[in-house]
Amino acid sequence: MLALAGKPMYFLELAIGQFGGVGPIALWNCCPVMKGVGCAMVTVSLIVCIYYNVIMSYTLHYMGASLAAEVPWAKCDPEWANMDTCYVRGATNVNHSDPESAHTTVHRETASLQYWERKVLALSSGIEDLGPIKWDLALCLFISWCIVVLCLVKGIKTSGKVVYFAATFPYVILLTLLVTGLMQPGAIDGVLFFILPTWSKLLDIQVWRAAAGQMFFSLSVSMGGLIMYSSYNDFRNNVYRDALVVSVLDTVTSIISGMVTFSILGAMATDLGVPIDQVVKEGPGLAFVAYPEALLRLPCPQFWSVLFFLMLFVLGLDSEFALLENVLTSISDEFTWLRNHKLIFCVVTACFCYLVGLPCVTHGGNYVLTLMDVYGGGVGVVFIAIAECIGLLWIYGLGRISSDLEFMLGNRPNAYWRITWSFLAPVILMMIFLYSLVFHVPLRYEEYLYPNWANMIGWALACVSMLQIPIWAVLMVWKQPAGSLKEKLQMSARSTAEWGPSDTSLRSEWIAFTQKNVPGTLLSEQRKDCNNSTPINVGDKLGEAL
Repeated sequence: MLALAGKPMYFLELAIGQFGGVGPIALWNCCPVMKGVGCAMVTVSLIVCIYYNVIMSYTLHYMGASLAAEVPWAKCDPEWANMDTCYVRGATNVNHSDPESAHTTVHRETASLQYWERKVLALSSGIEDLGPIKWDLALCLFISWCIVVLCLVKGIKTSGKVVYFAATFPYVILLTLLVTGLMQPGAIDGVLFFILPTWSKLLDIQVWRAAAGQMFFSLSVSMGGLIMYSSYNDFRNNVYRDALVVSVLDTVTSIISGMVTFSILGAMATDLGVPIDQVVKEGPGLAFVAYPEALLRLPCPQFWSVLFFLMLFVLGLDSEFALLENVLTSISDEFTWLRNHKLIFCVVTACFCYLVGLPCVTHGGNYVLTLMDVYGGGVGVVFIAIAECIGLLWIYGLGRISSDLEFMLGNRPNAYWRITWSFLAPVILMMIFLYSLVFHVPLRYEEYLYPNWANMIGWALACVSMLQIPIWAVLMVWKQPAGSLKEKLQMSARSTAEWGPSDTSLRSEWIAFTQKNVPGTLLSEQRKDCNNSTPINVGDKLGEAL
């Protein structure tokens, strides 16, 4: 999946963003009929940054709790714990906290799990019962948004410094936790559970859909952030090297993080006497159960807890910058007067996101967050990636893309990139998306099954981004000069005069280079020089087909 779709899409977005030097909406001057792809990317970024900051607020809560003389999940506190089922490793002064009593028929839960569900979330019975706002989390969410805004208003260079720190600091913490985790009884069982495949799952299309969504989310593909950030690169920057290094590091980091998590889950399963898959369920809460449990196994857990949750928060800032900056940059590209009011624009956007995110910090907020994550940030991303492939590689054209990258990097993309871009990636993603629709499974949160109306809201949220693509396609065809439908379709598929390297000194070189390397191509600038107000690009594949 990574080799045939993730890595090729990652390189494509970095390269085309660096070439055009614009955000994900303005980028589609190369193929105006697909402008909705850029709008869909920005919409997904907005949805994700709303609930992603809620997860960051959890890290602030844990960071504050870690400043106490004893981390609160180190014991079963009657204020929030179920004293009949709560278990603390190595404790002897709390009901059912000794290892022997854990191996009974009564289902035990670690203090870290109960602290997460019963104290931090105060989790209700379902999405039907949202309950009141948890004001401690609402305050953490407010602080998180303030930090994001303060960094972003200083510009891309300031946030970039935070990103540099975020790229190195986590490895120190992760390697420390990995060594500690592997020394625990049962850790090897957890690691084997992580690395040994369950072959029957390969036939489950939902697993492939989830893998595609997670891969794209991890690499930030089809959300516009890669295009936005790479637009700030030097035009001749070796983006191929960047794509290769980052995609490999992303995979290595995921493996290390997985080994840390499952080594601790294996140790927890041994302590509790239950199978590993019953220790804790999947979802964002996994990091807030397994890792706090791991930190208890280190000397001076308060110190390590503060460092760990600081690390999580900084990593969250890294992603949040990309998401929100993508929204701000893309909208500012369309409404240029906003560039002179960046502070106000950023604050207003953050306030909107904060208010919309408040339902995620109610007692039933984690059900809302999961709904937004699966539908708003998961389902639509694969669809957007398919449309992105169609727009860039089938309409704008593989030949044009290859020529543009050759002009920028000095080398034409090899056969691996061309085949995966134009055929393998879009076909694989289409199969995953279509099969996941046909065999769609209603959303669950652990044992809780979401009601039909909640799933309908989820699909409506997914459609907010996905429907941008056909809606904008119709609008771009409709606004073309008078002519037949065929002529309007041809015109809407042709790149505009604004498309090309943002550096005007390179534009004339690029026009000559393209005309030489892609025979039959007549660029917008050349056609206008012939006193024809209608931009024509004969090389566009859709125009040729029609």
